[in-house]
Amino acid sequence: MDNEIATQIETIELTLVKDSVLGFDPSILFVLDDVEIGQREIENLKSKLGTDIFTYLFNIANSAFHGSLKMGPVKHFFDVVNRLGTQYTKVLILLFAMHRLAQGNHDAEIIYAKSFSASVVGRIMARGFGFRDDGARQVELACLLANVGALMMTVYRSRYSAAYYIASDEFIEQNHSYLTEKIMRRFQLPEYLHEMILTNCFILDRMGIGLPTVVKLAISAVDWSFRTLNNKLVFRSPYTSLEDRFAPSLAAIVEEQFAAAGLKKYLVIIAETDQVPQKMH
Repeated sequence: MDNEIATQIETIELTLVKDSVLGFDPSILFVLDDVEIGQREIENLKSKLGTDIFTYLFNIANSAFHGSLKMGPVKHFFDVVNRLGTQYTKVLILLFAMHRLAQGNHDAEIIYAKSFSASVVGRIMARGFGFRDDGARQVELACLLANVGALMMTVYRSRYSAAYYIASDEFIEQNHSYLTEKIMRRFQLPEYLHEMILTNCFILDRMGIGLPTVVKLAISAVDWSFRTLNNKLVFRSPYTSLEDRFAPSLAAIVEEQFAAAGLKKYLVIIAETDQVPQKMH
């Protein structure tokens, strides 16, 4: 990467991570990394994040996808962080802030919806391939974060008319992973994410696929669904409502997760006997 492009990308990063742009001081994210932090300090963060982010995190933590059926609802922000995990909470906060900046921008909205969709699909795939829950959660986080660079570039382009050098989709396609890596470094996200997100090949373990491959498969599956099915993630599945607490279907759990994120319009669940919708022309 030449120096001019690197400078341009650094400008995007530094512009969008200012507290005056994000709507909160990003340094508070590092407070979550303090292993000795107490419940009171974590509870105090909610007033600094803002009501909308606070509500969003509670909705996600209280979804069946993250265990509310077994563990019950969370009532305190400290419990939200414990249930979601520190790193997942940090990434959700960052992506929500970017999404908030992109209100009304269709391209950014689609990137955000696809990232969230991939995180759900990736976790389901990982468990289906036999990985344990901790591995599945790593895949979920990696899928959620993988296109943060593209999201930030798209947000920047929509907010700053002088951003002529990223006016093309080609620029974003070629350089977004570099910005994603810079964001991972800036917010001190786990090292395993670098291989899971930035690797340019399929990874095999000794006798099977590796977690980075699951990430690639999930992202590719969501890209395909959005491209061919009208910007929707479409499942065909048996369906049992969450009201049946003893045997809710996975489809119902996924549907509630999308509703918690405010992205339900991007999800379609059809009965096994129905016909898959065709792309509109």
